[in-house]
Amino acid sequence: MEAEPLLAALAVVFVGYGIFSRVLGNSIMPAPLAFALAGLGFGSAGLVMFSVDPQSETLLLFAEITLALVLFGDASRLSFGKVVKMNRLAQRILLIGLPLSILFGALAAIGLFPGLAWVEAALLAAMLAPTDAALGAAVVENEAVPVRIRRTIITESGLNDGLAVPAVLLFAALSGYAEHGANGDWQFWAGFAAQQIGFGAIAGLAVGAAGGIAIRTASRAGWLDMRFETLACLGVAGCAFVFANAIGGNAFVSAFVAGLSFAAMCEDRTGIVAEFVEEEGRFLSLTLFFLFGCALAPVALADFQWIYLFYALLSLTVIRLAAVAISLFGTGVSWPTLLYLGWFGPRGLATIVFVLLVFGEGVTSEPIRTTAYLTVMLSILLHGISAAPLAARYAHSKAAKADGGE
Repeated sequence: MEAEPLLAALAVVFVGYGIFSRVLGNSIMPAPLAFALAGLGFGSAGLVMFSVDPQSETLLLFAEITLALVLFGDASRLSFGKVVKMNRLAQRILLIGLPLSILFGALAAIGLFPGLAWVEAALLAAMLAPTDAALGAAVVENEAVPVRIRRTIITESGLNDGLAVPAVLLFAALSGYAEHGANGDWQFWAGFAAQQIGFGAIAGLAVGAAGGIAIRTASRAGWLDMRFETLACLGVAGCAFVFANAIGGNAFVSAFVAGLSFAAMCEDRTGIVAEFVEEEGRFLSLTLFFLFGCALAPVALADFQWIYLFYALLSLTVIRLAAVAISLFGTGVSWPTLLYLGWFGPRGLATIVFVLLVFGEGVTSEPIRTTAYLTVMLSILLHGISAAPLAARYAHSKAAKADGGE
């Protein structure tokens, strides 16, 4: 990775987009789409100003840190009480829709890719299940859209990546067993996945609770300088990340659980973390979309097959819509609202990181990697273009008025 030209190009994109951000953000060119296209243009598929190795350890580490911070920030906004009182639509999409998305996605992959083992098909589906509200920011920022609907999309995208992590870890471990055949012991791989999930949860619970108690105590005692408050809170996320790796747990599980336990111990400080994720976290996320365009989109284009594109379209439409529709059955929401919630399930940050992670751990299936990257590429384009106009249209529909109340 050639650092200087890469940083120069990234700086130009931040300045250029920033100057016109109000105009572009409310149009068909939201920031993630602009940064991904810029990365594709500047990178090896375009102007060939520099190249980024898609297997770079630096890229993987940056992606892991970005997702871990986002997971911690999203989870820290919740306390147990808030989870219980969560929007009923969000509860159903998370607890019913997410597993159904994985099930339907796995069945579709088995049918379309005969060479994939069932665990590999399930891995692909699990990596594509989480959504990313950043790709459809206009959907949740348009205040004309009812609060109930916006909150459903925000809550789902904030939590489903953390909830998908155990499934991704389990199927990734079993896929490693499937690929290594006689050299693999499925009990070892299943035990490895259980260790990653279990130790990650233990690390997150311990670090999040201890960090929350320490910060709360220091604040009440007057030891905590307000200028270091945000850094201290984010340090908890960093400790959870490092501690999980040290004891053999998964850093993403740890970051997510740490956010939940931190909120339980130190709820009055969670706004600070949320503010960071909203601002500085956006810098990290957009940088990753830029790197996706530079390094990962060209991989998908080089290995392109029509069957991969067909599955990507299925994932974004039929699979997602079916899972949402079934999960919301009996809630009384109208079809336009079902279609709106079903369509705005963009794939982005979590999927990118999951693919980098599982391929870094030895999974080598080309259909999984290429299909996942193509799905993200399509999502960046289609959801980015449709977010503002569809949000404006839905906001003034009869369905929005009918389904917007609790």
